[in-house]
Amino acid sequence: MVLSNSKIFFFLFAFLITPAVATQSLQNFFKQKPLFEKYANTAINYSSLVERQDIKYQVNSTTPYSGNFIMYKDDNIFCVEEAGTYKNGKLHGPLEGYDGCGVAYAYKMSFKKGLEHGKYQEWVEGILNMEGQYVDGKEDGEWTGYEYGLKTWTEYFDNGEPLSYLEYTYHQNRQLASKKSFNAEERLNGISETYHQNGQLASKINYKDGNIVQVIEKYDFNGNPLN
Repeated sequence: MVLSNSKIFFFLFAFLITPAVATQSLQNFFKQKPLFEKYANTAINYSSLVERQDIKYQVNSTTPYSGNFIMYKDDNIFCVEEAGTYKNGKLHGPLEGYDGCGVAYAYKMSFKKGLEHGKYQEWVEGILNMEGQYVDGKEDGEWTGYEYGLKTWTEYFDNGEPLSYLEYTYHQNRQLASKKSFNAEERLNGISETYHQNGQLASKINYKDGNIVQVIEKYDFNGNPLN
């Protein structure tokens, strides 16, 4: 396989960041064949679809469209932007969006009868930025955000309703600095932890609705307990 100049540049950029980030970027390319390649011989051009009362049809057709599609940027058939499937005029099955005309994933998700359903993943410049799960069009379970390969937040949902979330911060050496627990009202709630730059636990404190309930543990840089 011969790589284009844009792909070669992207690989070099990934390796200049960190090994972990580079690995994630490479996985985006080689984990599996993207939909626009799988559908190359079966898909229609998205521009040939029209929408009537939230249902997709092919131009001059009265039958809701069922089949694969590929969306191109500005009708440029050399620059793919999205690929997916319709069933009876509604999105159904996997859907993928792309950056750089198919150089990297922008997002991957699934639909069921027009509603988001299943795993969702989002990338920024080929680096995983967010992932979670939809059930019947609503966020459900654990959603996680990342920056430069580090987890920065985790939020928990039940049928689209936010329950709680964790916020992570880091020292300049990429060691975890804090893990704070919040309730749906954005008040500190549950156990929050802070860490020294060497990875040693600094404190563990239990909160309820923004108020300290108990200072469970406190340690200095060397792991000695503090009163």
